[in-house]
Amino acid sequence: MVEVRNVEVYGLDRALNAKANSFNVGDIDTTVAFDKSDENRQWKIAKSLGGNREPHQSHDAFLKGILVSFDLKYSQAFTPELQRYHFLEIVMSQSTMHSLKKFMENGLDPYSVYVTEESKAQVRRLYEAFEKTQEALKAADTGNAEAVRIKKLRRENYEAFMRLRHNIPGGFEMWETITTNYLQLKTICIQRTNHRQREDWNAFIRACLALPHFCELTGLSEESLKLCDI
Repeated sequence: MVEVRNVEVYGLDRALNAKANSFNVGDIDTTVAFDKSDENRQWKIAKSLGGNREPHQSHDAFLKGILVSFDLKYSQAFTPELQRYHFLEIVMSQSTMHSLKKFMENGLDPYSVYVTEESKAQVRRLYEAFEKTQEALKAADTGNAEAVRIKKLRRENYEAFMRLRHNIPGGFEMWETITTNYLQLKTICIQRTNHRQREDWNAFIRACLALPHFCELTGLSEESLKLCDI
């Protein structure tokens, strides 16, 4: 299921300082430390603006300056829903195109708890069939090989690989590295709370709520979102 690890947050103080740019004139310096104590009026304003949920007002726009990078374990069933968010960038992900042999042969069990043993066995059979076409092609592809036979073996190898990749279940899990910002994560938390794919999305939302000052600056919490497990 979804896991978030190795979180790094950048630009927190800078974004908080930039929040006041609309009211400043002359030179600015957003690199200075920001006082996040309750005695600081600007911190109170930041929390008020960040917690605003009214559409099209952009009072919380400074949140996009708080950048977040993390490693995410995801399934094929989860990632299409995540990729719809424009300001969430996948830096690089693990790949069934390049590393399928490692997934199959390194003693891994890269499946969610909902993948059946039958599905796993089918993937194993398709992988073994693909490996046979690989071996046949390698053995035949010599300098004196017949062109027509090589072409046929390459086609068989291609089709075996495509059958394998197209039958990998939605619960096949891999890791990817993501970079995004607090504003986008605020939107995700609001939109995906108690989503039908609840285990994964609630785990993702809880990881967001654990980010430094995220709850304070967005006004979100498990209680306000009415986060509820199955």
